Amino acid sequence: MNNSENNKLEFKQITLDDLQKIYKYTSRFGEGSCQHSPVSMWSLSEKYGDEYCIEDDVLYVLRRNLCGDEYRVYLAPMGEGDIKEHFKRIMTDAASYGEKVKFISLTEKCKDALIEAFPAEFTIEENIDLAEYMFTTKRMSTFSGNSLRKRRSEANTFWNIYGDRAHIKHITPEDFPEILKFEKKWIESKADKSYLYALRRESRMIDKQLQHFDELGLSGIVLRIDGVVQGFGYGGKLSDTFYDAIIEKGNREIPHIYKVLRLESVKQCAMDCEYVNMEEDVGIEGLRALKNSYKPEYLLHKFIASYK
Repeated sequence: MNNSENNKLEFKQITLDDLQKIYKYTSRFGEGSCQHSPVSMWSLSEKYGDEYCIEDDVLYVLRRNLCGDEYRVYLAPMGEGDIKEHFKRIMTDAASYGEKVKFISLTEKCKDALIEAFPAEFTIEENIDLAEYMFTTKRMSTFSGNSLRKRRSEANTFWNIYGDRAHIKHITPEDFPEILKFEKKWIESKADKSYLYALRRESRMIDKQLQHFDELGLSGIVLRIDGVVQGFGYGGKLSDTFYDAIIEKGNREIPHIYKVLRLESVKQCAMDCEYVNMEEDVGIEGLRALKNSYKPEYLLHKFIASYK
């Protein structure tokens, strides 16, 4: 491999106008992963600095903000044809900069294809913190079955307590100021301040997404009690099969509010899809235990691969 400019992929920043072009690939080849969401790629530019390139009908994504002096960091390539050849194209791009390749958030299918293309050339580790929790919308919209009987009962308890005082509706632009006000209060009330930086960055993402809610194809609900916002949740389609539950926030002092938000978000927004992706637990033990308590249909396991 040489350092010719012709070997470089031409990456560019992701704009709102690019999302449908990217969705064409992520919806078909992204395996329902929230990491392969064009909405997240655009919304989380502060964190990942994602840039994209479409070459020969294949989508390549560079995580610019994660690149360093040694590695260029990519997502798996997405497109028709031999994925092994697409991986080789990325190897050529990295080599043209005199750097090694690192892939993050590889699914098991992509990890196996990488090993087959480059046997023994990558160090590959599973990152359980990046595993995504997949549920059927049928179960999560009703909490059906014995395994979710307790959740069903808790949601019913909420309505027994609050009754007509509680009201749920689809999010519209008129709700945005109240949602952002609630979000700020939610962060201030967070007991564990060790995640404050990440929570504030998430808050900026929420603000950014609400500003372009319809353009991003998002849908969600807002829950009020006595006319005051006490919770909200929203997401968007990853494909015709998968819905991404991006955000869920509720007043922790209100019993079982999260069960109601979870159930109603799926029931009112995600039923066009077969699965809802409840995203990663990012290594937070309490969140991991909570997500597992809902008995996921399966975990979408994720791997990090670094060129030796």
